[in-house]
Amino acid sequence: MRNPWLDIPLDDYERHMSLPEIGQAQMIAYDFKSLLEVYSPSSVAVIGCAGGNGFDCIDSLRTTRIVGIDVNPDYIRCARSRFSKRFPILELYAQNIETAEKLFKPVQMIYAALVFEYIEFSLGLARMVEHLRAGGILAAILQLPSSQRIVSPSPFRSLKPLEQFMVLRSPEDFEASAKTIGLTKLSSKKLTLESGKEFEALVFRKPLKK
Repeated sequence: MRNPWLDIPLDDYERHMSLPEIGQAQMIAYDFKSLLEVYSPSSVAVIGCAGGNGFDCIDSLRTTRIVGIDVNPDYIRCARSRFSKRFPILELYAQNIETAEKLFKPVQMIYAALVFEYIEFSLGLARMVEHLRAGGILAAILQLPSSQRIVSPSPFRSLKPLEQFMVLRSPEDFEASAKTIGLTKLSSKKLTLESGKEFEALVFRKPLKK
């Protein structure tokens, strides 16, 4: 089955996520900015970065190395056009994190918001941890089940195929997988939007080398 993300125009995705009645772009930006302020990483990788999701939140004086991964090469080209002059080091890869081998040198923080719904999360999580420095932070946002449609209705019909591709993951299963590969849970919190949709924001730390 062809990955539907390859056929969704970036403009459709960004406008959909930013609609006031959806508000997920705003939620992700606020969460990411808060994490950057708390942990102040010198290097960060954003998985599912689209055209630079969250890059506007990064203080280039504190976080000098930015890595972006997305399966859609058009998204990566747009992110490069938007941000190539903003950061001292910007590495962008059009790759599937599930299947990719070592793509980049490990970073201090990995951020993956609304990514695990579209990948085999145990494999994807293990791949991400391979790219995380010892003692580094891995943060994720998961969409929780609700009575609403899995993909919020909007005028942007190109996102509708995601309904057949998206699988919601329980925080409990996610935490169990994280534990098996040695991650320590630091925090979790529920995020509820005005639409009533609920999400879980989780933060883990990779152990220091002995």
